[in-house]
Amino acid sequence: MKKPELLLPAGESKSVYMAFNAGADAVYLGAPLFSARSYAKNLETAEIIEALDYAHLFGKKIYLACNILVRNEEFELLPGIMDPLYERGLDGVIVQDIGVLEYFGKRYPYLPLHASTQMSILSVEGCEWLKKHKVTRVVPGRELSLEEIKALKETGLEVECFIHGAMCYSYSGRCLLSSLAGGRSGNRGKCAGPCRQRYTAENGKNGYFLSMKDMNSVDAIPELIDAGVDSFKIEGRMKAPEYVAGTAEVYRKCIDSYVESGQMHISRQDREMLDKLYIRSERQEGYLHKHNGADMVSISSPAYSKVSEECKQKLAEKYEGRKLKLTADMKLVLRKNEEAGLVVSCKGKEAAVTGAVVQEARKAPLSEEETISRLKKTGDTPFEAGRIETDIDEGIFMPVSAINELRRKSLDRLAGEMLAAYMRKTEPEADTEAETERSVSAKQPYISVTLNTGEQLSAVLDNFRADRLVLPFELFEDKSARDRIRQSGAELYMAMPEIVRQKDIKYIKEMLDKYANEADGAVVSSIDALNLAKKYFKRKQIHADSSVYAMNDLSAGMILEECASFGLCTEQNHKEYREMADANLAELNIYGRTPVMISAGCVLMNTQGCDRKKDTTVLRDDSGRSFPVLLKHKMCYNIILNCVPLSLHKEFFRAYADREYGGFGLRFTTESKSETVSVLRLFEEAMAGRSAECTYDFTRGHYRRGAE
Repeated sequence: MKKPELLLPAGESKSVYMAFNAGADAVYLGAPLFSARSYAKNLETAEIIEALDYAHLFGKKIYLACNILVRNEEFELLPGIMDPLYERGLDGVIVQDIGVLEYFGKRYPYLPLHASTQMSILSVEGCEWLKKHKVTRVVPGRELSLEEIKALKETGLEVECFIHGAMCYSYSGRCLLSSLAGGRSGNRGKCAGPCRQRYTAENGKNGYFLSMKDMNSVDAIPELIDAGVDSFKIEGRMKAPEYVAGTAEVYRKCIDSYVESGQMHISRQDREMLDKLYIRSERQEGYLHKHNGADMVSISSPAYSKVSEECKQKLAEKYEGRKLKLTADMKLVLRKNEEAGLVVSCKGKEAAVTGAVVQEARKAPLSEEETISRLKKTGDTPFEAGRIETDIDEGIFMPVSAINELRRKSLDRLAGEMLAAYMRKTEPEADTEAETERSVSAKQPYISVTLNTGEQLSAVLDNFRADRLVLPFELFEDKSARDRIRQSGAELYMAMPEIVRQKDIKYIKEMLDKYANEADGAVVSSIDALNLAKKYFKRKQIHADSSVYAMNDLSAGMILEECASFGLCTEQNHKEYREMADANLAELNIYGRTPVMISAGCVLMNTQGCDRKKDTTVLRDDSGRSFPVLLKHKMCYNIILNCVPLSLHKEFFRAYADREYGGFGLRFTTESKSETVSVLRLFEEAMAGRSAECTYDFTRGHYRRGAE
């Protein structure tokens, strides 16, 4: 039976060593920049290098979390962080940004690349895409069932699953709530946690409906091991070292007991320990055996229960301040009038050093007992003395300091020999930077309109000239809708589902088999959808919307290898948009309620019960802002929309007239027919360079300020 890796978080240096002391096989940590936990203490380069050496001596691993979206100007900072870690043998890097993925794959050819859960990979399709881009391990969305995880294993990628810790209500990487509500982006590692606030439902019930209970999947360990999961990941880089040590200790016992005996053993005391270390409301197993449910949400309170100080103290006493030791055998040769020699060996590696010339004793000669005593004093080195052999002439003398120096040099050299296999050299000549010269569209930009209802479609066809109309599956099945669009002369595009999970692949393929040949193209919102769409559409027919993040030229370039166009990232400002090299192939969203969360959880189920008859509901925060929720019943997920629509009607005319971008997109979601007509007329006037009265509340999003 294969034993999975036990992977622990380290938000500070102390956590690294306490994790390893308590049984972790690996830790993941962040540097001061590019980490999705920017508010953790994180580690400086020198601390990470020291931790790498320590880990490698004991056959353990360290992964760097570089799992945020990266701006063009930030790429120049990456080598300063990554080069020394790569050279020292970093065991893997966890990445969200596909541009960073491309950059690392070329600059660091021997560095294992791990796809972060922030990349929101949810299917075999997504895994196939990752394999083509040199990724060796996927951290899939936490929402996947055990059966879906088994399917991902069949792709040949390593699969790393979260098994314990805090959970997001949204699919990871698909949340913009903190970004749009307060300017602090989760995709930039600065989430402010608005999901932990109280909301009021449509029926007047209030509670913490978006605050997930913490995950505790300890009882699922046997099933996960049997499924072949390669790495068990525990969340918590913001938590104390004692949490890291305690969870490592318990999960180490559970994994080992099942692998060794076929039965998992967990004591009452160990269960209590997990419950005493940073628990939010109650624990729940996660999504392994259920799709959603109100019992997964901490509706009454999002706060952590009081941490057991007694438990923390015991763990600190047990694991803090000590380090693991390797046994080094020694052979010392001291011959009169010759250089002293010491050979040390450990795990098949050997180091030999020579020292000062051995002298004849004038008074008390050097005894074997004293010599052995000196060799045993290995201090804070990673070694302890094992078998010691001596070959010492009689009547000799050697200063204590000389013996100490001999021991120190030999153990340093032995450590170097053991670490040599991990060392690499960077290949800067393999470094590639995206072309930064901006392109301007040579042709008139297109106008694309995405619709959600038949009423909205009628409003567009009767009142607006669109170049492209985008329909979700539900509308695409309506033959009369397709016929009317054909008669209008507009292109007809199929919107792939926002979430493409393994459990839904069969249904999605059935829809594509049935209707893809009637579409002029497809719009994709994820890597999973992109890889699937490529099997039905040509590159020139595929548009990747703003949810396939392209915050830099490298990520945009990767998308354009497989798509005709891409959506500009919601979390950038107009200055960054205008500096994109491929702006002539980019689409700027100019109207629509931005999805701030996409969730497997069902808001309606958690607040009043879901009978699948309603298509929308609403949540209101304590400041009175209302967030519409689209209920996608067929594949059972929710889209929580921003409280007001993005509307760039004042900025649209100049951008359109100057052909700043390849296209402009309007997205209708909850608007009535009359509201849709009002919006369309406003933008029609803007396109003509005329001003008109805006009748709705709106936001410009990050168009002016950008996200942190």
